[in-house]
Amino acid sequence: MDIGKLDANRYGRNKLAVVTVLATGALLLSACGATLTAVTNPPTNESGSPSAKVAATTNVDKKPRLPAGERVTFVANDPWMIESLTVSDESGSVDGGIDKPQVRWKSDPQAPATEMTYTAELREQVTGETQTVTRTVATGKPKSTFSATVFPKSGTWGIGLMPTVTFDRVVPKRDRAAMTERLTVVSTPEPVAGSWRWEEGTTVVFRPEKFWPAKTQVTVKADIENAVISGSKTTKNAYGEATQPGSFRTDKGMSIHINGPKKKGTVKIDGEKVRTFPTSVGKAGFITRSGVKTITEMLRVTRMTNIGVTDDEVYDLQVPYAMRITNTGEFLHGAPWNGNIGYANTSHGCTNAKLDDAAWIFKRANWGTPVVTKGTGRDMETWNGPGARWNIPYGEWSNL
Repeated sequence: MDIGKLDANRYGRNKLAVVTVLATGALLLSACGATLTAVTNPPTNESGSPSAKVAATTNVDKKPRLPAGERVTFVANDPWMIESLTVSDESGSVDGGIDKPQVRWKSDPQAPATEMTYTAELREQVTGETQTVTRTVATGKPKSTFSATVFPKSGTWGIGLMPTVTFDRVVPKRDRAAMTERLTVVSTPEPVAGSWRWEEGTTVVFRPEKFWPAKTQVTVKADIENAVISGSKTTKNAYGEATQPGSFRTDKGMSIHINGPKKKGTVKIDGEKVRTFPTSVGKAGFITRSGVKTITEMLRVTRMTNIGVTDDEVYDLQVPYAMRITNTGEFLHGAPWNGNIGYANTSHGCTNAKLDDAAWIFKRANWGTPVVTKGTGRDMETWNGPGARWNIPYGEWSNL
């Protein structure tokens, strides 16, 4: 929402969109086009003579400027009652949501860097005379703000990537639906269906219903400027800062498929088989997980030892073409020391491949390339790395 634009949801039950500016005799727009100035005419009774008393008092009678997040309050003076109230800015007016005459009306928290005009219509309950009370209130920058980061920012990624928006503070459940409405994902040349899921209150993840199509341009926007994270009894509302969008491209559509019992792997590019290769996955006690994973780290050479894996077998290896696929330590990698590749599953949980096969895959894979394993008898967890989210049924994905 642009600064200065009204949000009808903030003012009572009336959820109408902003309409054309309501011009009233109480508002004068300066020729420079920037400032709304309140002009309060002397209150009059039905005969046109001045009334002795202003019908309502407000918390901005003598200070027409409030910090962002504060509320404007109108209180009718006895025997007056507030019968209606409108809220206006340079873009239009909305109804304040008064259903029946009342003594007190309070606005929602003032958005930052705005100027709002409140016009109350009151009636004296004994004589029936009416009076209009108008106040214009300006707000400055908010004292409390929050920001968000879109991932990824740019580059080419695998078709199993799920974009994320991460906030620098927890977004309460009551604010998440409104916050999600400010997030957009646009893909070309074809639109891709998907939905958002919140994780631990700070991160929201976009998942396509299926893997992204190959060679797709994706733009992720978080339009959170002046969005609200509502405060508590001890904290003020926090307002969002402008956030840079992310834009990335998917690769040629590479995916890797591992058949544990057959000790074989297949590489597909945009659904077409382009290479098969022998494998050796986890042996008894170190069973490789079946399910969807994605590559999240690519190391030309890395050291792997038995520490934290097994005390029964000691090893200390320089591992070539290592591609991480779980947070708990599963990799797809070259294993020139393993003579059982293609014949027996003898690894400690990783997917072993021959050196030339691992090098070929490493050269073409990307962060986010899916690795889909089947037939091992051990299910993949839904929390074990970014790719693990694919193991949540799509019908259960959105948790708003």
